[in-house]
Amino acid sequence: QRGMLGSCPFCRTPLADDDDESCLAMAQKRVNKGDAEAICFLGGAYYGGELGLVKNVPRAIELWTEAAELGSIDAHYSLGLMYYTGEGVEEDKLRGINHWQQAAMKGDAASRHN
Repeated sequence: QRGMLGSCPFCRTPLADDDDESCLAMAQKRVNKGDAEAICFLGGAYYGGELGLVKNVPRAIELWTEAAELGSIDAHYSLGLMYYTGEGVEEDKLRGINHWQQAAMKGDAASRHN
């Protein structure tokens, strides 16, 4: 089988269908090592209340900010959306646009159209 569906996005370990606990543990292990994409992934889990976590938008923004500082394109995109719409933070369209520009300059096609 090709692709990464059904496996950890960081280490490609096969996952059980409803194994949120082990997925969260694997992501947390990468977060502890300073992996920008894992930090962004954890931010998304807090934003959506996934993997057994309680929805916490301010915590998601904290994590996305850390991931963006480490170079995560997806984190810049997510922060752009949060600041532009004012979800979870005070609305700051210029800051949102700045995050989208950072993501676009690093190659994120979706950020070019916002």
